[in-house]
Amino acid sequence: MSKPVTIIIIVGILVAGGLATLAFTFAGPRTQTADSSTNQNVGLPTAASVPQPNSLATGSGGTSSTVQTNNFITDPTTVKDPINTGYYYLGYHVSEGVPDPTATANPPYIITYISTTHYFNIALLQEPIGSVRLQAEQYLMNRLGITQAQMCQLDYMVSVPDRVNSQFSGLNLGFSFCPGATVLPQ
Repeated sequence: MSKPVTIIIIVGILVAGGLATLAFTFAGPRTQTADSSTNQNVGLPTAASVPQPNSLATGSGGTSSTVQTNNFITDPTTVKDPINTGYYYLGYHVSEGVPDPTATANPPYIITYISTTHYFNIALLQEPIGSVRLQAEQYLMNRLGITQAQMCQLDYMVSVPDRVNSQFSGLNLGFSFCPGATVLPQ
């Protein structure tokens, strides 16, 4: 290869690397901004759109918005997952390989929060799943300090494992009061 062609290739690689670095810098991980005080509100991005970190913008119809919640991360009933970084259990949790005196042997539901994506995963673990979903909804709404309408804006999934209920397993059941939620027997 000639020297000018080699220089052009090297410059191209450096430019591409610089552009990739810029892209990752501006699209970096979303972080939760919260004071360590339990009374501090936390802004959670809604499912519709995710604002830039530290944004408290609100809106609807596809515009950026957040839901202001209580700081549930520092709540005494929130437990950090000892295995998965950035995962938290709100209320009930089980001990998986790590001794934990606060774990529950047979919880009715488990709510997991993933801080990097602001995602809530609610697993219904006992029958009747309709009643258990209502319990989980009420607990989460009280813990976050938000309304039903705000709950519907969260990025979340309500599910049930096949071993508990094969009819509804594999579905996002939604919160009972949100549009499109699956009607469950009580």
